[in-house]
Amino acid sequence: MFTLLIDMDGVLTKDKELNLFDFAPEFISFLKEKKIPFRIVSNNSTRSPELIVSRLREKGLNIEVEEFISPVAVLPQYLREREIKSVFVIGTDMLKDFLKVQGFDVKDNHEVDAVIIGQDKSVNFEKIKKATSALFLSKAKIIPVNRSKIVKDSDGLYFPGAGSYAEMLKHATNYEEEIPNLGKPSKEFIELALTGLPREKVFLISDDIYTDLMGAKELGIGTIFMTTGKYPAEELKKANFKPDYVFDSLKELKAEIEQWLSSS
Repeated sequence: MFTLLIDMDGVLTKDKELNLFDFAPEFISFLKEKKIPFRIVSNNSTRSPELIVSRLREKGLNIEVEEFISPVAVLPQYLREREIKSVFVIGTDMLKDFLKVQGFDVKDNHEVDAVIIGQDKSVNFEKIKKATSALFLSKAKIIPVNRSKIVKDSDGLYFPGAGSYAEMLKHATNYEEEIPNLGKPSKEFIELALTGLPREKVFLISDDIYTDLMGAKELGIGTIFMTTGKYPAEELKKANFKPDYVFDSLKELKAEIEQWLSSS
């Protein structure tokens, strides 16, 4: 049996409002009907997993909270293991509130143990200055919620992801430590996503060549590239990357899975 880790953005949803691609509900229903193990995985750091699942269900996707994994679920344990107690957050109010509920001291100044970086559409000079000062003056750790390089917005335009902000701050402050990746496809994230699922053969389905699929291949995970998201098929040549499969729609992917089932 094979297990599917299904990226949300660009595979099931087509914008930041979580509007679904036309065939997404049918695809998930097909997996459930055939008892194919899966998890929906996302690097989204703007909402809690419970809220995202609620919104997806409102849109017509029949999933449960335990079938959805995001790096927000990985973050608290990671911080506690490193005895990080105070943080400055570049991110949404939801992320700040989540960390407060988890017992962390969320400050609005540079005197902190770590700088947490998530998606933040209100990034400004003051936030960047406080984050830079936290690293340079307080020797804070850089902890992006994910290592995404670039993100496609609902209007079709692009902006830097959390990973890009982390690299900028690292460069500015001569930060020497390795920057962690709590999102897909880090080992911590994949371990959480695969809890209780078969591991004989795992595929990651994603529209992100650089962050998701390249990382998955390094972990020995099968790679399925969907052209429905941020990168067209031509990007594979630029990236010098060859995934195991390439599909232009979930309908095409379903047809391929049906062939796998019939030949097994």
